Amino acid sequence: MSRLKQAQQVLSTYAVDVFGIASALYELGGLIIMHDASGCNSTYNTHDEPRWYDLPAMVYISGLNEADTIYGNDQRLIDNIAEVVDAGKPTFIAIGGSPMPNAIGTDYKAIAQMASRRTGIPAFGFRTDGIHSYLPGAGAAFLTYAKEFLQAPQKKPQQPARRVNLLGLTPLDFSVVGNATTLKNLITENGFILQSSWAMGESPEGLAQAANADVNAVVSATGFYLAQYMQEAYGIPYVCGLPMGKKGTAGWLQALRDGDTSYLTGLTGKEKPARLNRALTKLDAWKVEQVYDDTPCDVLLINGEPLQLLSMRQFLADEYGLHDVRLLCPLADAPEPLTTQIETACSEEAIRRECRKARRIIADPIYARLLPGEEKKFLSFPHEAYSGRHYRDDLPLFVGPDARKWLDEKGF
Repeated sequence: MSRLKQAQQVLSTYAVDVFGIASALYELGGLIIMHDASGCNSTYNTHDEPRWYDLPAMVYISGLNEADTIYGNDQRLIDNIAEVVDAGKPTFIAIGGSPMPNAIGTDYKAIAQMASRRTGIPAFGFRTDGIHSYLPGAGAAFLTYAKEFLQAPQKKPQQPARRVNLLGLTPLDFSVVGNATTLKNLITENGFILQSSWAMGESPEGLAQAANADVNAVVSATGFYLAQYMQEAYGIPYVCGLPMGKKGTAGWLQALRDGDTSYLTGLTGKEKPARLNRALTKLDAWKVEQVYDDTPCDVLLINGEPLQLLSMRQFLADEYGLHDVRLLCPLADAPEPLTTQIETACSEEAIRRECRKARRIIADPIYARLLPGEEKKFLSFPHEAYSGRHYRDDLPLFVGPDARKWLDEKGF
């Protein structure tokens, strides 16, 4: 593939790794630092963070300047962290950065250790580069936080399961239009106890008790690494997927009761832990395109979140009788065990080629720009992690037994 074909001309980019960290930890009382130039956090707080104006949090930019970039003056960053800790009293510190600090080899873990020694509170350093997507960033944040703050369980997981953790709940995948509330209500209204929610509408005290759950409901790929860790450490099974439609909701609830790890994904629960370190350090985006079928399909689903893709495919089969449905993920750094049934195309040209083959396409509205004059074949399914606030008013309630309502209203 030529370098020209790798260029993005009309498409956008997904929220980056450091934004995923901020989104995952936003409500948990920590100091979250994006190591970058002043003003660059506005991309996060005005486009990818709908809680910014209603829910206060300590998300700061470091104000990296040219001299510090050249000479690597980490001491100024540590001094500033200590000053904010004295004033704000956060419970932890999280540090990640953008392409420029990564280019000069900034050692975030060392900075975090120095900041922790100076302030006396836990500090996490994440090797981010502002190039990878939010998936490994948020995944690393959840996993790191859990390893630091989870308390030992008081009992072993029971079956049928009653206590449920929701893992991977952030506005990047669910926005603030009611999807998170619907997921929680489905748990509490069907005989379960919501043990914890990672991490919308939850307290640090609630998250600390998460190891007492009987099952983990992984509702986005950002919670998958944590689910694997909690299974290995505490024997808690996990169920991946979303409840979409009446049949899909019933199946999801039953899978939670049974602790059925194979539900929707075909996983056994015995897979080796997904390689989070690789996802955060290596990305061969132009070498992983896996497109298997050159024939036209009835529906092409495009989304950067794998579990939404898998759940939507099952939903279309259950509710509309559609089986000629292909799944396309534009993110090469999604957890590998979740993408075995999903095709990957990361370059604009490859995605355009796949769109031409489909009779109908369900995707973020930005993807319709790939085929001028054929916009009618696209059905709008905005993704906050992709188009940010631009199409927020069109974001649907896509979980629960009434999930088909938004598709019917669009004349699907």
